[in-house]
Amino acid sequence: MSSESIQVSKDSVKSLIPFNSLSDNHIDDTLKHARTIRVASGKMVFKRGDVTTERYYLLEGSVDLCDADFNITPLSADDPESAHALDPHNPHKVSAVTTSDTVLLAVDQKHLDLVLTWDQAGNYLVTDLSSKEEMAERDWMSCLLESSLISQVPPANIQKLFVTFAPMKAEKGELIIEQGEIGDLFYVIEQGIAEVTRRTKTGEEVLARLGPGDFFGEEALISDSTRNASVRMTLDGNLMCLEKEQFTKLLHEPVLQFITPDELQQHQANENIVLLDVRLQTEFDHEHSNHAINIPLGDLRKELDKLDKSSTYAIIGESGARAELGAYLLKEAGFDAVIVKS
Repeated sequence: MSSESIQVSKDSVKSLIPFNSLSDNHIDDTLKHARTIRVASGKMVFKRGDVTTERYYLLEGSVDLCDADFNITPLSADDPESAHALDPHNPHKVSAVTTSDTVLLAVDQKHLDLVLTWDQAGNYLVTDLSSKEEMAERDWMSCLLESSLISQVPPANIQKLFVTFAPMKAEKGELIIEQGEIGDLFYVIEQGIAEVTRRTKTGEEVLARLGPGDFFGEEALISDSTRNASVRMTLDGNLMCLEKEQFTKLLHEPVLQFITPDELQQHQANENIVLLDVRLQTEFDHEHSNHAINIPLGDLRKELDKLDKSSTYAIIGESGARAELGAYLLKEAGFDAVIVKS
């Protein structure tokens, strides 16, 4: 298989699942972590038992899917089933072989999982921490949720992370960080405007102007390097500040319990276990475990009062980070919850 720079438009993937549930911004972001592949007829895309880092969508052409009993399921790009990824399981349960010249969209599975988590849960995570009157606060939080820096934090710890931010008043002309100094604070602009400058041999160069939702000083969180630029306020404003120590703690803090399918069977013999799938309904309807109930992550908070606290909820399905955040929300609300890892 060879990667090619075949242009894939945002509109062309909006019919794919779960792209059809994502905001335009998140679709754009996901496509930056995707590639198009042209595959000749008769070639193996993946074989049963393979563990892959990408999810494959059939854009053009046709494939045969072969299971463990050598049953063949033909699939063409025109079939409704092609809205779903080709066997999203890891390891793969079937082999996929092209039966014509084919074009595939290969999407980074980990990144797609993360984007789905933010897209479904970001709104209520932010709303939990700010009232309806605090529009500016929600704006800076929403911007931060889309940053690659915050994506390093386990989803279950995101809410705790926001709580650790401390507000800071900043006046026009105030120097917030200075080039060359060692810093341990990360800043997000809640209100106001700032200017980023760098000293050069020929004088001071203006690199950027930052406004609400923009952030700076992230190198303080991920390394001990000195500041590579200065930032000065050009309008009065409010900043939100995060210490490196708090960020590092939440980056590595374990909060969840994982069990294997074998351990799940042992629990089911002795406890009241409810299998819970937090994927989108379209994903659940396409394929799911027997006896599982479906509550999409975005709906979980409002459905909590319908759940039984005497039960243990085992979150299953190919939901990755969504499963982790779902388990955290359940535990935060006083439920017993575990995540089933295959």
